Amino acid sequence: MSYTNADGLRVLTNGDHGAVKTQGTATSGMKQVIVVDITFTALGTTFGASNIDLNNPFIPAKSLITRADLVMTSAATSGGTPTLDIGTYNAAGSAIDADGIDAAIALTAIDANGETVRCDGAHLTTAGLITADAYIGITRSAPTYTGGVGKLYVEYIKL
Repeated sequence: MSYTNADGLRVLTNGDHGAVKTQGTATSGMKQVIVVDITFTALGTTFGASNIDLNNPFIPAKSLITRADLVMTSAATSGGTPTLDIGTYNAAGSAIDADGIDAAIALTAIDANGETVRCDGAHLTTAGLITADAYIGITRSAPTYTGGVGKLYVEYIKL
């Protein structure tokens, strides 16, 4: 049976295998960066427990988010005008702040290859301190995206 050890690392046992991930963590001095690959056609209008994978990287409790950028590697497309929310969620899938990284990113801000959005949600302004381990969650409004791929870079300092 898999478990989380005293260091907070997930240990896979008894034939459990890790899946290839679309997320990872990089470090540079005090700052750490979580990188999340986003396929826009796979985004839903809700985020919850079924979206949390405990093997994904998370922002540790008592960390301060210092910057977040969404960089488009393929233009987002849609038959309408959906918006994008990027937030934080605990391990149970409950929202810490569902749009704390950025709220209501318009399609026009991400509809070209190479476009970059400097996120400006509450975690990056007034409520930067993360008080519980936080997973990144991304939701969209209706209608669906018909295309688009991007990378989200979330930089933080563990205090």
